[in-house]
Amino acid sequence: MANILDYLDWRGDLSFASDSFNEVDNLILSNLSYLKLDGSVPHEINDSKITLLDLANKFMASKLPPSEYVNYYFPEKIAELLIRAAKTARFQNINLFGYVNRVDHQISNQFSAVIFSIACDEYFIAFRGTDNTIAGWKENLRMSFIDEVLAQKQAASYVNCIISNLKGRFYLGGHSKGGNLAVYAATHIKSEIRDKVLNIYNNDGPGFHKSIIESEGYQSVADKVNTIIPKSSVVGMLLEHGENFKVIDSSGYGILQHDAFLWEVKGPNFVYNGELSKNCRDFDNTIRLWLDNLSIEQREHFIDALFEIIQVTGAQTFNELSKEKLKVIDGMINKYRSMDSETQLLLKKTIVTLLNEGQKVYSKSIGEKIDLTFTKIHPRK
Repeated sequence: MANILDYLDWRGDLSFASDSFNEVDNLILSNLSYLKLDGSVPHEINDSKITLLDLANKFMASKLPPSEYVNYYFPEKIAELLIRAAKTARFQNINLFGYVNRVDHQISNQFSAVIFSIACDEYFIAFRGTDNTIAGWKENLRMSFIDEVLAQKQAASYVNCIISNLKGRFYLGGHSKGGNLAVYAATHIKSEIRDKVLNIYNNDGPGFHKSIIESEGYQSVADKVNTIIPKSSVVGMLLEHGENFKVIDSSGYGILQHDAFLWEVKGPNFVYNGELSKNCRDFDNTIRLWLDNLSIEQREHFIDALFEIIQVTGAQTFNELSKEKLKVIDGMINKYRSMDSETQLLLKKTIVTLLNEGQKVYSKSIGEKIDLTFTKIHPRK
């Protein structure tokens, strides 16, 4: 199976002038936005920039482990991507600038973006996906009951500022939540500068509420949105997608299909599968049925209560949660016991409902398979 690293070997010698920007390039730059760029990439959009090659050399010279400069679950993969991309003629002279990184644990907000100058007056604005901060994950889940979370508002403001102040053409993209932010930002671009956007890439990111999809802003850019989803997607199937999405092959299993390094590549394109897997459709049905059983108020109360239990540990990242497991679990149990009976009941009922809906969907799926098997053995007359 070939992936984005193999793509660098195949096509890394081709400049963007000789071979234009493509969907695989989008995924590479989207993943590089997981780099911790504070102090390395300038915030300004003037002449102060750093090339990808210089950035890679800086991190290598620091001798730091990848976990120190990558904000991703598999930091070694992003580090390798940076090093190998920086060795290619295609990527090494790309300039990075306009970096922002905001995390507020008090209000559960996580937003980060960076600009890649890929050619003369041609830019890719990359939005970081959900990192391992607890604040970022809570903000993600808040999308289930809020039309606009703070990160989406920040993304829209960021894009309007950048596109208003730079001449040229733009691609927007991101992986996971970053893809959602790219699309959301595009729907809120001022009409007078909207034509400067060429394409928007949502790489296995969540969708939106129907109110967003039906909005004039969304409809104005819908034909530029490229939603890419692995065949057994979990994250990318959350909420609604107003655009047609492309289903691609991945060598991962279950939730690991979200890992972009497992997406199959052939030349400048992904390997298209054509349709979602049965497991993906079953999971999607389970989540939809579960959410249908919860009012907006119940969703909000459940998420707040769940993260209240998690945050009592004092951890700010899921990596921190994994340390001293017994102490963490003990603290979470004590917090649950201290909650009022109404909140305890909501937590139990909500989790039980999710399990029950999953059982219904998967039982039906198994039943259909058994029925099909017996039909083949004893065809109905």
